Amino acid sequence: MRDNASAKCATGCAGDSTGAGADADLGAGTQACAELERKLAEAEAKAAEHWDLYLRTRAEFENYQKRVQRDLAFNIRCGKSELVKGILPVIDDFERALCAESADSPFKQGVEMIMRKLLDVLARDGVKPIEAVGCPFDPRLHEAVATREQDGVADHTIVEELRRGYTYDDDVIRPTLVIVAVPNQ
Repeated sequence: MRDNASAKCATGCAGDSTGAGADADLGAGTQACAELERKLAEAEAKAAEHWDLYLRTRAEFENYQKRVQRDLAFNIRCGKSELVKGILPVIDDFERALCAESADSPFKQGVEMIMRKLLDVLARDGVKPIEAVGCPFDPRLHEAVATREQDGVADHTIVEELRRGYTYDDDVIRPTLVIVAVPNQ
């Protein structure tokens, strides 16, 4: 665009007039061309500035969208985690009810079915029980509340589970309360 303006100025913006009046017209035309070139340069600079501003604004908006998505996912995850923490005592109550009933009781069978369905729903959403009995003690997954001297069991092996622990997408929601084997003295 600038090259076209320069070419017009070189050939003369005022036309093909000749004589003294032509020199005055040529000077005025040259000034007009210089003014147009200056305005063109200003417009190009402003356009570049606006383009840069557009690119920055677009990048900021994309970063904002990513941050909102990340925050939303985090908040959903925290909400689910809190919901699961509230449901865990209910599962504990189901387990206690199962221990209290006789093996053939229809009530026990009903409670087992309800508990199985509840655990299946939680498992589909990423909630899993932590395996404990017979496993080595892991302080990230287990909380030892007592030790027991026991023959035939490796040192620091979990021998009894007092309360089941759970993970949600590999994060521990609640550690398993356990009793750990220690060597005989």
